[in-house]
Amino acid sequence: MLFWMKNNRKRSKESLPILAVQVTLEEVKQAVRKYEIDMPEGINRKSLMLSDGSLDLSRLSRYLGGVSGQKFYLSRETYEIFEEADREIPYFLDLVQVAVDDYMEETGKLPVLKPDPPYQVDFRLLQKEHYLKEIPPFPLYITDQEMLLTHQPKQVI
Repeated sequence: MLFWMKNNRKRSKESLPILAVQVTLEEVKQAVRKYEIDMPEGINRKSLMLSDGSLDLSRLSRYLGGVSGQKFYLSRETYEIFEEADREIPYFLDLVQVAVDDYMEETGKLPVLKPDPPYQVDFRLLQKEHYLKEIPPFPLYITDQEMLLTHQPKQVI
């Protein structure tokens, strides 16, 4: 009897329809925060990342109310989440964040264009000093929040 009950439960789970949902960036961010709260210590949003840098939304289906075919991308270095239209932003954030961290560790200086806020990263300096191989097509700024980068100057404090 116990075997039949286990098998029957398994079949009922398999036969449940999977809802396809459209989600917003804010809904994905909320789902990721809930996921992190529910996971054991040490497991963070990076565990949701696929090899192309996108988030595995199927693992967030219980928080989103279904599975979405949309793509959202995560920055490995800053943990920011972006829509597919902005997928180049996390790539450049990660690239430049590593360069900035290395430069600061070796020189003790900020690689910025001017000494006053907002602290815009000096890509030419990082490239000249061989910390950066590729220059982003948009400016990046250093925040005072653990010296993380952002692409939005209004987030710079």
